[in-house]
Amino acid sequence: MVVGSCGRAHGIRGEVAVFTELPDVFTPGTAVLTAAGGALTVSAVRPHKDHLLVGFEEVADRTSAEAMRNLELLIEADRRPLLSSDEFWISDLVGLQAQTTGGAQLGIVSSVITSETQDRLVIDTGHDRVEVPFVPELVPEVLETHIVVDPPEGLFD
Repeated sequence: MVVGSCGRAHGIRGEVAVFTELPDVFTPGTAVLTAAGGALTVSAVRPHKDHLLVGFEEVADRTSAEAMRNLELLIEADRRPLLSSDEFWISDLVGLQAQTTGGAQLGIVSSVITSETQDRLVIDTGHDRVEVPFVPELVPEVLETHIVVDPPEGLFD
């Protein structure tokens, strides 16, 4: 699971700007994976403007830090922070079966479109892709194996 991305190098000691929505993942001694297949151990972290400045044990100088620009940082799914009952990881929603409140199969959640105003589930019906606003009125239940959709008339026609 992607937990952040590296920005510019900061200073001469190898600190990197890390942009993340999960700052609690970055604590000294914690290992994160890289999209390139390596592992990094957090040695220091501090907030800076709209991001974190993170030092890694494996990154000792500015040149090494500059090479990390645009690198995605990941953790294993079992290390994800806990969410409240009305929050979901996008990766957990993609691939779920979608069915109506009456049990009729609609298709599979193929992606999630996120926005500041309203997230939407994209349901692949096999012959069309339908965007369903991800709100309790239209998606009253999210279960481990499927989601329940109460679509307005005509949405899936």
